[in-house]
Amino acid sequence: MNSIPIRYEAKKPGDQKRQQRCWLCVAIALALFAMALAGCASTTGGSSTSSSAYGGSLNHTHDILALRGVANTVLLATHFGLYRTTNAGQTWTEVAGGVDQPIDGLMLYKLAQSLVKPQRVYVLAIPRSASAPATPGLYLSDDAGAHWRLAAPLTDFPNSAVFSFGVGAGGPGEVFAIDSTQGTHGLYISQDAGAHWQVAPTLPTSLPSGILDDPAHPGHLLLWSRSTGLYESQNNGQSWSPAPGVQGAVYTVSRAGQTIYAPGDQGLFVSNDDGATFKLVDQLDTFTAVIASDQSPQNAYALGGTTIYTTTNGGHSWAPAAATSQHPGALTVDPSSAAIVYVAFSYPLGVAMTTNAGKQWRDVLPT
Repeated sequence: MNSIPIRYEAKKPGDQKRQQRCWLCVAIALALFAMALAGCASTTGGSSTSSSAYGGSLNHTHDILALRGVANTVLLATHFGLYRTTNAGQTWTEVAGGVDQPIDGLMLYKLAQSLVKPQRVYVLAIPRSASAPATPGLYLSDDAGAHWRLAAPLTDFPNSAVFSFGVGAGGPGEVFAIDSTQGTHGLYISQDAGAHWQVAPTLPTSLPSGILDDPAHPGHLLLWSRSTGLYESQNNGQSWSPAPGVQGAVYTVSRAGQTIYAPGDQGLFVSNDDGATFKLVDQLDTFTAVIASDQSPQNAYALGGTTIYTTTNGGHSWAPAAATSQHPGALTVDPSSAAIVYVAFSYPLGVAMTTNAGKQWRDVLPT
């Protein structure tokens, strides 16, 4: 599982720092892309990755994902390059985004793994300059991130403003894309890995933020909005209703088996019955991300302020994990073990991991 934070307020005493996701990166990139389409020659930087290790001092994390069913393999999407480890962080290789590589000149923004075909992984690539060699869009790998190809250019969408996507459980080619400029008509569905798209019926919110399918019940979708809340569909987006028991904005949603975590501005909502009901289990904390492993859904990890928190009772109470060497920015838990978690840092770029549920952390990137 993976999750990227946007903005939060940590309400624990002594931890009032705020963090904001790289929305500026996205806004600038989309503006540059629009300029490029209009024939503008201006640019804000070079088209290839810095020659320095791991993209240089300006590089930072956008997403991190530990792959399900592909042992010890983790992908790190950054502003300058896509990095991959196949040995639990001992070594990392830049597999895309570098000079003369696939996705050259684009920033790697969001990762997702197919719910049906574990070797299939997607990444959303957005331009960081108006003269990027590669085509902005949704890219696809069928070998767990080793090799990449363009699945759908951003020009397939009305305003090339796709900023979020999700994978479906109806088949290996089912994927969803959210075009932020289209309001209640901003959800697109593809059944062939992005080759063709169909606009979904009217959404329940004009400000959709993300979408999640249910591996056990394909077509049972959860759509969340960082402005208006959480919605569910039982028929693959043909109709929607508010998620039962959830109030207020929802920042992100993650699933571990039948357990669903939905942190938002009212606190943390949790469902233990596959979304049939949600309960507000924590009103004191506002987390930007909560993740857990399918192997142990009640053992979860959360980002709050400069701290990673852990729970062993499904979010009813939390304790701080050991301190990390840098400010944590994104988390992913190993699908095969609830005790193995990777945390990505932004400035400077880095990754640490724990094998004992957050009691200790070890830096694994840079190596």
